[in-house]
Amino acid sequence: MSSRMECEVYKTLKTPRCTVEVRRRCGPSYIRGLRLAQGFGYFVNPVQGVEPLALAASRGDYVALAVHDGEVVGFLVAYRMSFEGLPGHIALEDVYDIATEVSRKWRKMGIGSALLEATVRDPYFDDKVLLIRGNPDYWDCYGSECRRYAMFIKEIPTLYYGFEELPVRMPGDLFTIARIGPRAKTTKEQLASLLLKMSEGIAGEFYPF
Repeated sequence: MSSRMECEVYKTLKTPRCTVEVRRRCGPSYIRGLRLAQGFGYFVNPVQGVEPLALAASRGDYVALAVHDGEVVGFLVAYRMSFEGLPGHIALEDVYDIATEVSRKWRKMGIGSALLEATVRDPYFDDKVLLIRGNPDYWDCYGSECRRYAMFIKEIPTLYYGFEELPVRMPGDLFTIARIGPRAKTTKEQLASLLLKMSEGIAGEFYPF
């Protein structure tokens, strides 16, 4: 996918500080020409720079970026989940899990929502499924603060971007929500059944980087 379109500007977001370009379908060569802003640490870090994002794009994952002055200040990676190792016939295809993060210096400016909007509104996902997992292991918060944050990050996708909560979740997650594209063949029931099998410990960690 990324090799066919190196990068596309979805919108220019005006923040209180400056303007930020929200780009989608970003390819590895474009990503490697950028710098990583300070304030990340859970999926990318200053030592690795943008390389984990470039590698994700190289293997065909979907990468959306928020960019200011040559720096990545936020990202969203949607990667196709692997069901290898699950018993029985797995009929589901094109299920993508989302990993996303915004630099601590750039939060509360609408960047995370803009990245999700750019992804959901891409026709590429009309026949696919997007998952968001509420796993506090990947958040820089603690205790009750994580519970409040979980409600916030669940509320935005379900209110505005067509996500629905699933009746099952992986161990350690506070919730799992899914957006089933209008042309996707997968049903909510099929998806819940698949995640139930995964929750039994047959499959490992979702996030590959």
